[in-house]
Amino acid sequence: MRYLIIFFLLIANIGVSQTYTLEKMQDLALSNYPLIRQHNLLKSTASLNIDNIKTLLFPQITINGQVTYQSDVTGLTIPNNLFKIDPLSKDQYKATAEIQQILYDGGLNKKTREISQLSTEIDLLKNEVELYKLKERVTMVYCSILYTDAVLTQLKYIATDLNNGLQKVEALYKNGVVFRNNVLQVKAQILQNNQRIDEILSAKRALYNALELLSGEKLTDSAVFVLPEKIILLDETNQILRPEVSLFDAQINSVDRQTGLIDARTKPKMGAFLQGGYGKPGLNMLKNEFSWFSLTGIKLQWSLGGFYTNRKEKTILQNQTGLIRNQKETYLLNTNIQLKQQLDEITKLEKLIGSDKEIVSIREQIKNVTLAQLTNGVINTNDYLKEVNAYDLSAQALIQHEIQLIQSKLVYQLLKGKK
Repeated sequence: MRYLIIFFLLIANIGVSQTYTLEKMQDLALSNYPLIRQHNLLKSTASLNIDNIKTLLFPQITINGQVTYQSDVTGLTIPNNLFKIDPLSKDQYKATAEIQQILYDGGLNKKTREISQLSTEIDLLKNEVELYKLKERVTMVYCSILYTDAVLTQLKYIATDLNNGLQKVEALYKNGVVFRNNVLQVKAQILQNNQRIDEILSAKRALYNALELLSGEKLTDSAVFVLPEKIILLDETNQILRPEVSLFDAQINSVDRQTGLIDARTKPKMGAFLQGGYGKPGLNMLKNEFSWFSLTGIKLQWSLGGFYTNRKEKTILQNQTGLIRNQKETYLLNTNIQLKQQLDEITKLEKLIGSDKEIVSIREQIKNVTLAQLTNGVINTNDYLKEVNAYDLSAQALIQHEIQLIQSKLVYQLLKGKK
């Protein structure tokens, strides 16, 4: 089919040129993008945070030292001839080491770890959203390069036609059938076509520069960009699978888990402790000398202040969940509208391409007939060039619609998200 001829030259040198697919270029861009390194950093940081939270369940050791001077001390002033109690020194010393072990924390540590993990998941999904935007940018540049390649092929095809026409007109001029003005008209058209080729080449190089920055890959002028394979638009689930949706779900889950954290904070906490020390005085306050001492037991702590704010904090979380759900619904609605618009655009382009092919076929036949008529002196150069331009315009329209169709399908896929 004629409309595919414009792509044949693009793959003629695959064996000797750089060859790229859209997927390969997206992978190169992702691996080159600085944000990709943030993924491993986030995971490493998350692992360290979880380890730190777990250590709160380990025995906690505290060492204290204290030296004081008191203005007064406890003493006995009861007269007694049987024994004498020395008054305590006003300078006192104490050094202790204490070990505390949590026995029950109401699930606080577990809830804190869960929320930390969800927070990391949210950060990773935010990172994925940005990387997905990069895929979209690469896709747009890639399609633009496909368009410039197709246009270049078409312009070279037109250049061949014009050169053939020039040979015919020059032969007629030498035989005295036409004036030199006819030769100059064809030459001017050739120069204009060459200008268009230079403009497209310049635009192509600008696109190459953008893609080189995104992918980190040096692209040569002989690089071949392969047309995407058959693009499947529909799936059985008919769901939007973009990372933004997963991000909304993770945020909702994180807020829901914080409700459990509020409940855990209001529960009683129990722990065991063991304290040993050396000081003056020791546990026997009436013994005014340095001595060793120890103390062990179980501690129960229940802070009731959280009950004052518990209900309000949960209401705040419910409001946050509602806001996120609303944002998700708005996003899905807008995305579905865009998907519908893309499907309408795809249907329109498919119809246009069908008629474009017929127009190109007819215009090509007319062009070929006018070249024969020009050779036989039936028509003048203006008539021939008019048909060449008409054919060129119809072929350009076909190229534009074909690339737009590919791009629209790719945009639809990106909006939909891949499994």
